[in-house]
Amino acid sequence: MATNHAALRAIHFHWTRLKARFPKAVHGIGAITFAALLPCTASLAGYPEKPVRVVVPFAAGAGADIASRFMAEKLSAMWGKGVVVENQVGANSIIGAQQVARAPADGYTLLVPNDTTLAANPWLYAKLPYSPLKDFAPIALIGETPFVLVASPRFPAHSVKELVDMARANPGAINFGSSGVASAQHLPMEMLMHSANIKLTHVPYKSASDAAVGVVSDQVQVMFAGVSAVLPFLQSGRLVALAVGSAERLAVLPQVPTIAESGFPDFRYGAWLGFVAPAGTPAAIVDKINADIDSVLRQPAARERLIALGFLPARPAAPEAFRKHIADETVRYGKLIQSAGIEQSR
Repeated sequence: MATNHAALRAIHFHWTRLKARFPKAVHGIGAITFAALLPCTASLAGYPEKPVRVVVPFAAGAGADIASRFMAEKLSAMWGKGVVVENQVGANSIIGAQQVARAPADGYTLLVPNDTTLAANPWLYAKLPYSPLKDFAPIALIGETPFVLVASPRFPAHSVKELVDMARANPGAINFGSSGVASAQHLPMEMLMHSANIKLTHVPYKSASDAAVGVVSDQVQVMFAGVSAVLPFLQSGRLVALAVGSAERLAVLPQVPTIAESGFPDFRYGAWLGFVAPAGTPAAIVDKINADIDSVLRQPAARERLIALGFLPARPAAPEAFRKHIADETVRYGKLIQSAGIEQSR
């Protein structure tokens, strides 16, 4: 198989690193082994050679799904190959994550997890069927879905203060929806209840979209949701926004205050998203996908579109930075879950 210049550069780069780290071992390998690397590297340089499958472990229409499909469209155009998004919903994103963890490590099956998948679930499930940092190869953080506290237009409280006052006067009388116990919608409400010393009643739904419909139809009164998932409801007046969980007000909801502005200065919550591959995926493929995702995130038009969808794009960074982010977030979520008194599922 003929090699191209990119392949040769990649071989030279990795060969130089190998010699620097293991000079005695590399000294006797010789040109035969070096030449044997050429076909493999050339093949990696041609990635992808067929459609790539992207598993999103959340329902269609959720914030993670919207951002994933946008990125898939951009990568497909860049690669000239199909990038097919599949929603594998269930068990707080465990079903989709487990499926990808068991997939071939060839770069043709990827996962778009959020913080619940990789950082919270290890604290929530005693028998989690995957290890976030052992079973996956982090590729790139793509950004954050800021969360907004929404209510039915018919709900009497029109601010966080009014909600807190109502909840204190009637403990447990106000219901809130989510996509399940310890889901991305459940955790911020636990944070708010803990900070405000109030009690609301949790009503879990099958998905965040179902929970949003529950608020629209007055089955429950409030919920936290990703901005991108409920933006159409807010724009049509079927939901009202009480506050956003981001550190600053959002461009798409400029009149909506932050929860920090509303009396809880330490409150901040948003669900981050990223791309990962099965552990063992060749580093050259991981690096290529990372570089191409970074290329998308650097495009002004792409960033503007993601922001308009209610998504905050990440700053481009190497896979190692995403790995550290996952590890740091796992520690943070452990403290959050323990302080909220959420018990681990057996």
